[in-house]
Amino acid sequence: MLSPLVSVIIPLYNSAKHIGETLQCIYDQSYKNIEVIIVDDGSKDDSYKIVNSLKNKNTLVLSQPNRGASAARNAGLELASGELVQFIDADDLLSPDKIENQVNAINSDYSKLTVCSTIHFADGTIPSKSQPSAYEETFILDDTDTKHFLINLMGGYQLGGSMIPIHSWLVPKKIIEAIGPWNENLSMDDDGEYFCRAVLNANGIIKTDGFSYYRRQSAANSSLSSQTNLKSYESMLQSYTLRKQHILKKTNSYEAKVAVYKLFMNLAVGSYIHYPNISRLALAEVPNVYVPNYEPSVGGPLSTRLAKLLGWKTIKHLQNYYNKLKFKRQPHA
Repeated sequence: MLSPLVSVIIPLYNSAKHIGETLQCIYDQSYKNIEVIIVDDGSKDDSYKIVNSLKNKNTLVLSQPNRGASAARNAGLELASGELVQFIDADDLLSPDKIENQVNAINSDYSKLTVCSTIHFADGTIPSKSQPSAYEETFILDDTDTKHFLINLMGGYQLGGSMIPIHSWLVPKKIIEAIGPWNENLSMDDDGEYFCRAVLNANGIIKTDGFSYYRRQSAANSSLSSQTNLKSYESMLQSYTLRKQHILKKTNSYEAKVAVYKLFMNLAVGSYIHYPNISRLALAEVPNVYVPNYEPSVGGPLSTRLAKLLGWKTIKHLQNYYNKLKFKRQPHA
């Protein structure tokens, strides 16, 4: 059996707590023809020192000024020699058989993407003792129609949608060269935009055994990916606009428009109170399509039911008013 080289690319930024575990899960892979490229993106902690103390002979570590995860991945891609690429963030994990299962499934057909199930876990827990979400599993299936796969993932065929972490995929270098680099202007949903391009340029999706383990961030995490600030919303608006262009260029179907509709409606609702200009711009991108029985997420079931009666804007204003009252009543040091 052929054993193509797999390039594992890890962007590293202030991940001293977890990078050792992440790196070890790569070294523990049952598939051994692997090179590891770690790009330290201007870490201010001991991340760079730690990876240099742990690296093996097949690992390259380089450093660059802080430019974001997408820039770090692009720097890694420039040095990657593998026919297949495994992206993984510096705090996530893979099951030991993940890469081997996906290399075998691709079987030298570098026009297809492979994807595996994801298990979400928190610090202090053992991810291999958990199971993937039954709901998320309904979106991760073999599919020869990549447009169908993507639209389904975005909720174009049903009320809900899902997401796939970047390390669930194994990506042929052939597809990477066809779609171009990661968009370095994006800080939020950079992976959504990138894999939108990747899926639409593949000739099929293959679901494999093995797991990606996605570490849930605590509320105290201060990384950009966990913040919902103006820069984050601006990035989401740009990313969603690009995703809309990618999808509707491939298909103008009703389901594709529904998927795009939900994307921008959720952004409009989420940004409405604090960033009304973002909300206005998002609403301008919503396709003119009727979506029955759908209400954008405004919180829990009660808020959603009330939004059907009063409108989501009214509910968002009421929620904001309630939160302000609650804050005023809290004791402050």
